[in-house]
Amino acid sequence: MSGAQEWGPASEFRNGDGRPGRRPRASEALDGHLDEAGLLGDDGWADGDESDSRSSPLRAVSRVCDIIDALTQHPDGATLSALSVEVDLPKSSTFRYLAALEMRDYVERTLDGVGYRLGPRNFGRPVGAVRPDRLLLTAKPLMERLVDGPVEACLLTGLDGSHVRYQWVTSKFPADPRVPRTGDRDALHTTATGKAVAAQLADESVAALLTASGMRPATGRSVQTVPQFLRELHHIRGEGYALTTNERYPDVRGVAVPVGGEPLALGLVGLTATLTDDLVPPAVRRLRRAAAVLARGLR
Repeated sequence: MSGAQEWGPASEFRNGDGRPGRRPRASEALDGHLDEAGLLGDDGWADGDESDSRSSPLRAVSRVCDIIDALTQHPDGATLSALSVEVDLPKSSTFRYLAALEMRDYVERTLDGVGYRLGPRNFGRPVGAVRPDRLLLTAKPLMERLVDGPVEACLLTGLDGSHVRYQWVTSKFPADPRVPRTGDRDALHTTATGKAVAAQLADESVAALLTASGMRPATGRSVQTVPQFLRELHHIRGEGYALTTNERYPDVRGVAVPVGGEPLALGLVGLTATLTDDLVPPAVRRLRRAAAVLARGLR
């Protein structure tokens, strides 16, 4: 799956006379106010030479807002070409704004290096403002101790747009195709760590994310409707942990707990035949102790 996607058609908007039209961008609305106040130069604002207009600082701020607004609609990323069309700027100018935002971690490149998406300093991106190196420094030794007995892998998972991303995976059998790799993305509704992450969000946010991503079932046991998933989240919040049995793969069980303070979850997976019902409560206790240590390390 490519990390970047092109824009679809603009959402419907109607002008003051009722005719369909394009919704004004923030920068266009600002232009109108500046013109009314007599602060916009006769030749407007020259994109290639911003210093020619007294309004250029405000215009620059507004352009940045346009870019951020556009990226919030596409958490998986967008290409430079798509962004320049969306915000009605030349590619060169769009690139300059993106470069400045990237330097300050408000924007980052997608994994394929082609597109851009919102970065770790903002706005509901995974792992909030926590530095990944600091997070993993605390998590790795904890996760290594959790992988024993019937546990095949330990997963540290964070929210990534409408999905979750595996921040780190410790596994006995990394070549097993049922074990995700670090950096892989997965659906919220088919994994224990995905459910534990979703349980930390408001129901309205979860419903919007699931509507955006779809709820394609991985097995016949997968949750397939938003109301069913929301009911399960209420149960997870009450119990303090999430459990999946044969929902991602037909022979795999997962258990996960939230990590306080960030949209993160720590989970264990194993074969359903060996990670049996009686082993779930001790697995939850071990996860909770590890998650508490991890949460303290993130403060």
